[in-house]
Amino acid sequence: MKKKILGLMMVMSCSSFGMEVSLEKAVDMAYENNRDLKNSKIETVQQDLLYKQSYKEGLPSISLESNYTDDKSDSYDDGYFENGIVLTQPIYSGGEIFYGIEGSQKSKELYELTYEKEKWDTRLEVVKEYIAILQLQKTLEVYETSKREKEEELNRQQEFYNLGLIDKSEILKVESSLYENESDIIDTKNEIQKEKMTLKKLMGISLEKEIQLSNIDTEKINPEKINFENDLKNAVKESLESKKLNLTAEITKIEEKAAKSEFLPEVDLEYAYESSDLASFSDSADVEDWQWSIGVSFEWEIFNFGSSMDSYKSAKLDTEKAEISRDDSIEELKKEITSAYLEMKTLYSLIETRKKAYETSNEIYEIDREKYANRLLDTVDYLQTESDLREAQVNYINIQMDYYQAYEEYLNLIK
Repeated sequence: MKKKILGLMMVMSCSSFGMEVSLEKAVDMAYENNRDLKNSKIETVQQDLLYKQSYKEGLPSISLESNYTDDKSDSYDDGYFENGIVLTQPIYSGGEIFYGIEGSQKSKELYELTYEKEKWDTRLEVVKEYIAILQLQKTLEVYETSKREKEEELNRQQEFYNLGLIDKSEILKVESSLYENESDIIDTKNEIQKEKMTLKKLMGISLEKEIQLSNIDTEKINPEKINFENDLKNAVKESLESKKLNLTAEITKIEEKAAKSEFLPEVDLEYAYESSDLASFSDSADVEDWQWSIGVSFEWEIFNFGSSMDSYKSAKLDTEKAEISRDDSIEELKKEITSAYLEMKTLYSLIETRKKAYETSNEIYEIDREKYANRLLDTVDYLQTESDLREAQVNYINIQMDYYQAYEEYLNLIK
């Protein structure tokens, strides 16, 4: 019976803490459930359909035609019908169909790259939110530790006050600091809840679902071991962002070529099986009244006041703009990668500095706490030492998390 009760308590305890989520699990859930990613995937499928549609523009089409003409002549008092089945095959379109297919194929590739880039961006957003929550949780632990120690000191000082060894102001100073501490705890808890809602939305799960985050290993690679020059070179040529920029410029160039088709004729082959001059629609059932015909249609707009030329010039300028934009964006990408790498180096060097600052503050605090317990240090100095320790502790926690995030941002740029 005791085993059953213990098992039930363990189940209730686990359920009260909610679902435990690691960083990679959070990312995987975002890949699967994130609504923005789902929309992006749908757009990729739609673009594939548009590519197939453009390809079919060059294939034969079959249409059923039926016309009625009202004729008051002696032969037809009530008019007559013309019915037919027509097969039309484009022969020449000045390149419009060809470039339409080529452009749709490039657009399809662009949407696929965009989807992959959005997955990486979503991963980075999840990492940022995950780290923000861990930073707040660890900060909350620092505040709660501070609260416990201050409560212990307050009880000790209360005993001194009862013995008449200190005055009331010393008690009030500790109480005031304790109230501020409690306020920080409440604010931090609220921030954690808000950040968790943002993370759950990214993961595509219910905002009411409780989650508990696992710790992450902040021991990332040393920046000095990164081959920055090689990463930069590869990113300019092979990263998802550079490929997107090049494809966008290519699509604009194809649109420029397609604009030339307005100067050229369109030629279609038409193969028809028709009936003509029938007194009623039902007469078309008589096979003897149907005839086969084949012909070529030729259409060429030879004058439109220069409208086609203006359209082509505009497309040519769009190509020039796209190439300028691509080159500028590539330079911006180089700058962002370089800045991200330098930020990594800065944060990595600060980790050791913040660690030493925390260790020093902790040593000073232990000394001053002992002095304060023996009334060799006043309350103001003790509280300042305690505040310096908590600040150094939070700074050391945050710098490790900040470096982890900076490394993820660097990876996002070079992928």
